[in-house]
Amino acid sequence: MKNLKFYLFFLPALLFLQSKGLPGDEPAAASLKYPKKVNATIQAKCYGCHSPEAKSDKAKNKLNWDLLPEMTAAEQSQKLESIVKVLEEGKMPPAKFLEREPDKKLSAAETARMKKWAEKARRKASK
Repeated sequence: MKNLKFYLFFLPALLFLQSKGLPGDEPAAASLKYPKKVNATIQAKCYGCHSPEAKSDKAKNKLNWDLLPEMTAAEQSQKLESIVKVLEEGKMPPAKFLEREPDKKLSAAETARMKKWAEKARRKASK
């Protein structure tokens, strides 16, 4: 009888805790959205290398725009921080790539817009 009481008490508690998951495993606090102009820049200048269909596994593994909205809030925050850093340093697209595809270079306005969006989205994901 004591065993039955034990299980009746702890089984629901265990199921409740299991449904909550582990800390850090929570989905993103709010779904990440790409504003129209940001999405246009991503599609035109970034998506070719940073998408599931991209040829370069290295580029896909560093950033896949399709997976970013599905990440946990902590993962999103970290990835968005990385995006801001790359934008500030002017590392994307790479110079070697721009030799072949100069039209893919981000304008100052596109860089500023992407950076502003990523910073705002990172703050939101960090809350």
